[in-house]
Formats: sequence, structure tokens, C-alpha cells
Amino acid sequence: MPDSDIVIDLNSSNHNRPVSSGAELIQREAFDALSLQISKDLAQAEFKASLEARQNNVEREDLYPHGSGLTYFIDGTRGAGKSTFLRFTYNYLNERPGVKKEGVAVSVTPLLYLDPSRIESGEILLLHILKHLKRLMENCPHRGQDWGRHQEQFRDLFKQMAGGLHLFVSKTDSLKDLDAELFLDYGLDRAADSQRLRHLLHQTIELVCSVYKTRAFLLAIDDADTKFAHAIDVLECIRKYLDTPQIVVLVTGDMEMYSLLVQNHFQQDFASNDKGFSPDRKTQQTRMVAHLEEQYLLKLFPIQRRVQLKTLHTLTERKRKDSKPGVPAGPPAFVVKRPGDGDAVPLLAAIDAIATAGLRLRDRLDLDLFREYVLKLPVRSVLQLLSSYYQFSAGGTASEREAASEALRATALSSLYRHDIDVESIAEGDLHAVINAAFDLCQLDGEPDTAIYLRPQSRDATLRNAYVSLAADVARLCEHDPAKAITYMVSMAGSNNILHLVMGKATQKPGGRGAGDARDESALQRKVKQYLSVGRKDNALNWSLHATAALMGASTTAGLQLRQGIIGVRTSSKSDAVTFDAKLVTALKLESTELYPAIAFSQSAVKKPSHTLRYLSIFNTLGLISNLLDIDATDTDGSRKQLFKQLNKIKSVQTVSLPNWDDLAARDDEADTEAGEAEYEDDDQPAELVKLVTQITSWLDICQGLKQHFHPSAVLMGKIWNRLYFSLDNISAAMRAGNQINERSCKAMELFAWALINACLVEEVDYHHRAGEPAGATLNRYNPRTSGALVIKKFQSPAKSASQASLDVTADMAPLAFMIASCPLVLGLIKHDAKSRPFIDSLNAKLTDFRGSHQIPHEVLCNQKVWDCVGQTTVSE
Repeated sequence: MPDSDIVIDLNSSNHNRPVSSGAELIQREAFDALSLQISKDLAQAEFKASLEARQNNVEREDLYPHGSGLTYFIDGTRGAGKSTFLRFTYNYLNERPGVKKEGVAVSVTPLLYLDPSRIESGEILLLHILKHLKRLMENCPHRGQDWGRHQEQFRDLFKQMAGGLHLFVSKTDSLKDLDAELFLDYGLDRAADSQRLRHLLHQTIELVCSVYKTRAFLLAIDDADTKFAHAIDVLECIRKYLDTPQIVVLVTGDMEMYSLLVQNHFQQDFASNDKGFSPDRKTQQTRMVAHLEEQYLLKLFPIQRRVQLKTLHTLTERKRKDSKPGVPAGPPAFVVKRPGDGDAVPLLAAIDAIATAGLRLRDRLDLDLFREYVLKLPVRSVLQLLSSYYQFSAGGTASEREAASEALRATALSSLYRHDIDVESIAEGDLHAVINAAFDLCQLDGEPDTAIYLRPQSRDATLRNAYVSLAADVARLCEHDPAKAITYMVSMAGSNNILHLVMGKATQKPGGRGAGDARDESALQRKVKQYLSVGRKDNALNWSLHATAALMGASTTAGLQLRQGIIGVRTSSKSDAVTFDAKLVTALKLESTELYPAIAFSQSAVKKPSHTLRYLSIFNTLGLISNLLDIDATDTDGSRKQLFKQLNKIKSVQTVSLPNWDDLAARDDEADTEAGEAEYEDDDQPAELVKLVTQITSWLDICQGLKQHFHPSAVLMGKIWNRLYFSLDNISAAMRAGNQINERSCKAMELFAWALINACLVEEVDYHHRAGEPAGATLNRYNPRTSGALVIKKFQSPAKSASQASLDVTADMAPLAFMIASCPLVLGLIKHDAKSRPFIDSLNAKLTDFRGSHQIPHEVLCNQKVWDCVGQTTVSE
């Protein structure tokens, strides 16, 4: 068979159809190896028979002792292509289409292709074989002078086999009612029939072989292991009666399944006689059953006669390793012929197309992982995945994202159902069903930092299948929708992180649950899910309000309440504390205040039994941004009303309940009380708030264009979360240890804002899908810790940067980073000074294609006087 490319035709939805050409046979390598082995074994058996006949002068029928059969086992999992391979081998083993080499074809004649799972229980396999031998004899085209004698001899052999075949249907002791003399005569006859059945069958086979002038007949048995009632009978028939080299038996199945069947068969033989066994004897029995199973299969299917059908991953890897630069020869490559009249494309390119267009993967590691995952699937699954993807996308009714998610969901359906995932809701576009499923699966995986990427890396195959399907749905549902992407990121990845922290704290408490107490662990997981509303139809802001309380409650660090992007501030003036509310009111009275201080929109409160705690959190800002991005900016009047509603709602300080797994009482003995908040009617908004809303309205217009370039993946959102969380943790630790008492709250929130911008920028540059790639350019991946200078430099053009090799970041390259960076609520956390003004200039320069005539003013930055005033707020301890 020539080493041309192997064409995988996807035009047929039934991929079990017969393969009529070697150019379409995926397992061509296995077919060549099997053909060579059969030819070698037949030649060796014939030479041995002729040699022994000459040396010992014995009759022909005595030349093949027990165990002389040629049985070949075609091993593979479900969907590996065993049936297709067996059918092709059965039809073309003797013909070898397209082969011009001498001595490669095998001189065998097809006898019977049998699927035991399709025959009724109680049917005898030997009868099917004899029926086809009889049909071959009756229809033989080679009728010479000895035809009559051969036909008479054949009929005589058939009659003699009748007594032995009768034994197969003897279910009871039919001799018990006979007298002693008849019992002896009839019993001896039947014993003779049993002993001679194998001998007569071999004579019959040899006779038909000689008439057809063939070396052997080919018997193909497909998937006997799928019907347990037939499997052992099939194996025993091969072992007892078909052990002649004039019958080449091909058996397909899963060796693991056959191993279980044989072991169960021997175990049942022991079961009725193991009463009274001591534990040691039962252990010995188990060991001996395993030994019998191993030796039985080795004898029936010798190792050298086993053919392992390789996965497409193994076949393509072998092609890659064996290929040499500049040398076209080598193992055949795989080409996919798309449904309809589509052009053929390389298999690897077809899989990469699903990864890039469907899952929005970009990093080479992620692409390789996805490619390896798909290629290691059963062949049937790979072909149906590709066929479904092309059919869904070619019809024009589904985008590439939708086609990929539908195809991958169908491929992983059994795995999704096994983990009790709401497949119907996900298919209908319910993001929270995806969040709930991904959160639960990450807990099963047990890796808190990397499971959130939904990469197919889990040890469990069902988790890998479910991960890939969910990753496709994340890309589909978050396409052009940063609000959904942020919600997915915080609700799934953030909640997963918080659960890990809460569980870690629970195990450190005296009398806390043990690591092996699965019941308590499930209860704790359920409480965290309920508190953070994982899977509920809630927005990112609601999550942020509760996450603020959860993160502070899960912290084990003593000292200032300044941790992971959250700052505890005082609302009571006891002990000469400077309250946040008082300083905010003072800041609003300053003449230099043009915009309402953005830090006011990061507030939230946690209700304790006796008092309430106040926090500033960058997660509250992020959650609010997500809500704002969900507003329809094309409805000018309606959007402004929505903006006022959202801002006033969080400005009035939303309060959430204490987490029900922690009382937070050990850290705070003071009874802070909530200060009064000035209320405004909708038609009497503060001028500073009106100006801020105007800036946010312009920002939403900018975001409308950026959204069209936003193509997130599950990996990207997981990466952003991890970088953001650990960066916030490092900044918080540095701020707790610092001595910036007078401006600690404002400085910390500024650094948290830089960390948010930087996390989005760095990860989008590496993991956000885009078509082109600047050659030789890199981006500084360091995180800000004490100032935002590092981040400002990343937004500058290479000409202004210290390194000429730095990447010139554009808005379409990192759209989420530019949406976050240009948001007035984030810019309002950054101090307005000579160091920060160039950042506004860089944003204006890079957003030229999106901002229209609007210029982001320097005034959106936090005024120096407001910064100094609010920065005096006392941080809680």
C-alpha cells in the first residue's frame, strides 16, 4: 500500500461504513503489520506440517496438535475503529488493493464475518461456520474430475459431526432414565462424538481448503465482548475447535473487557466451592483466578498476534517524529475532507481551527493540550466532532463559537451527565449554569490554581471531556460581552479561590474538621456556594459585596485589615479615629473637587450581630464596572438613568450579612456604627456626580467599539484572576508593613487599581485571541507593588520606552485592559500628578479609533487635595 496521505472523508454521517480504499484506512499501519504477521505464520505452519509429514510419515489430519490455531486479537477501546478495520481486513486481506509489491498479499479466503452481539442467545457458533462451509462447497467454481468424490466426502463428514454438535444443546442429563446397558452404549457413542468433533471439523476445513486451493479461511468475529452471554462461548469455541492454521480467526474487542469476562468466568467456577475458606485461602483463590485469567488470554491470544489500534495522537506523533526536513517520504499524513464540497484540510489544522475559532485559544501550550486531547479521543469521537463542527458552521445558522460548543458538548454529553451538569440550560445560553458546573468540577479536580483554566489536564477522563465542553461555552457566551466575562471570572475563579481559603482556615481551627471528613467538606462547599451565589442569576457586583466579607473572614493574618484588595475603614470616631464618611464629606466641600470621588463607589458593609464593618474593595469597583458595561449605551436617556441608579446604590453603602461559616468576632471588639449618608432625589443629583456620569457615558461609547474586539477564553479569565489575586495580596502585605499612615487608604486603592489594569493587560497580551503577532516584541510581565510607574510604561509606545524591544500594546490587542484602564471609576482611584498624566495621554493616543471626538481629561484622576483629605482615613485593625 503506498504511503500516500490518508483521506478522512466526513461526508458520511455513519463512520462505520465500509472503507473501500487503503487511502481512507486510518489504521493503515496496523493493517500492514497484521498482513505481514498472518503471511509469516501461515508459511511457518505449512513448512512445519510438510517437514513433520516427511520425517514421521504421519497422516495429514494428525499434523496439527491442540493450540495450533492462528487467532489474532485486534485491541482497542470503544470507538477506536475496530469494526471498520476488521471489515476492511476481511474484505481486502487477500486482494491488497493498490499493492504492487511481490509476496505481500495473503492467500486466504473469506469465510464468515460474524457479530455475536447480533445473534440470538443459545445459537451455536459452530453451526454458523459449518453453514458457510457448506455454502462455499455448494458454490465452488473449481469443479474438476474429483468434484463428485469431494462432495460425497464432505456430506459424510457432515453426518459424522451431527452427534458431537448435539452435545451443545444438552441442557439436562438425558441419560438418567435409561437402563444400565443402554446407558453404557449411548454414553460411549456420545463420548466418541465429543472427542471426534474437533478432528472431523478440521478434516472438513481441510477438504474445502483443498477444493478452493487456498491456504486458509478467514473468520472475523466482531465485538464478542459486548454481549457477555456469548463472549465466553466464543472464546471456548475458538480454543477447543478452531485451533487449526487453516482457519485464521480475527477477533476484535477491548482486552480489558475480555480480561474482566474471563476473570469472572473462573471466579464463578470457584464460587460454589469456596464455603468455609479462611481469609488466607480466599486471598489465594483471588490470586489464582488472576493467574488463570492471564494465562488463558496469553494462550488464546499470543502477544505476537495482538494488534493494538493506535489513537490519532500516536499516529500523528509518529509522523512528526519520523519526518525529516526536506525529505517528503515518511508515514502518511492525515487529511480531512470536509462535508459537502469543502476543500480537504490537514487533520491538525482542522483541530486547531476549533481551538482558535471555537475556544479562542491562542497560547501554543493551550493549543497543543487541546490538540492532544482531541487526538486521544476514540477515532469515532474525533470524526463525529469534526463532522458536527463543519456541519453546524457551514449552514450559516451558527457562528464558529456556537458550532464548536455544540459539537464539543455532544461529544462530551455522557461525561456532562455523569457529573449532573445542567446541559439544557447551558445549551440555551445560561452563563450561571456554566459557572455552577465549572465551580463543582474544579472542586473534584482538587487543584485550586489551575483547574479554573478548564484545560484538559485532569487525571479523570470525564473531567477532561467536561472541561473542554465548558470552555467552549465560556468562549461562546462571553464573546463581545465583557460584563459576562467579568461575572464568570469572579463568580467561578474567585469563588473557587475563596473556598480554598475558607477550607484552609477551617482545618487550622482547634477541633476543626479533618482532611478526610468528606461530609463536612461538602457542607462547607455548599455554604460557600450559597453565600457567594454561585450558579444563581446574580451579577458581579453582588458577588463582590459578599466576597469582600468572605475574603476578610477567611484571612488568618493579624494586624491592619488591609488584605487582598480590601481595606477596612473606620466609621466611628472613638479613640480619635478619622472616619471615612467624615473625610468624604469634607472632600466634597473642597473647591477643587470636580468629579465625585471614585473611591466612594468601592464601599460596602458587613453586618455583625452588634455592629457593622465598613470596607473599601477593588472588587466592588470591578463588580460595578461589570454592571455598567451591561447598560445599553445606545439609549442615551435610559443609560444615564441607569448610571445614576447604579452609582447611588453603591454610594449609599450596600450591606451584606456575615458569612455563616465564620463570625469575624475575634478581630474587632469595637462597636462601630454606620454614619448617616446624605440622600438625593433623582432630579437633584450633586454636580460632581453629574459630571462623573457624563464621563462614564463617554466611556461607555468607547467600550462599544472595544467590545467587538473582545474574544475571551476560559484560560484568559482564569489567568487574569490568578494574577490579580496574588498581585493584590502582595500589595496588601507591603502596605501593611509600610509607614504611609496619612495616605494609606488612598494609596492602597490606587495600587489595587494599577494591579487590576496590569493583570488584564499582561494576560490579554499572552492569552487573548488575535490574528497577528508582532515579531520579536515582548511585554514586561512584572506586577506593580509600590507604584504604578511600571504599568504606565507598558502603555507607552516603544519609542518612549526604555527598551526598544518592548511590545507596542494596542486597544484591539487587549480590549478588556483598555476598557478597565479608561474607566473613570478606576482612573479616579489614581492620584492626579505629573507621573500619572502621561498615562491619560497614552490612553488617548491608543484609543483614537474608538473614542471619536471625546478626549479623556486629566481631571478624571483623583484630585490631589481630595487624595490628601480622604487618605487620612484610619484603617481598621
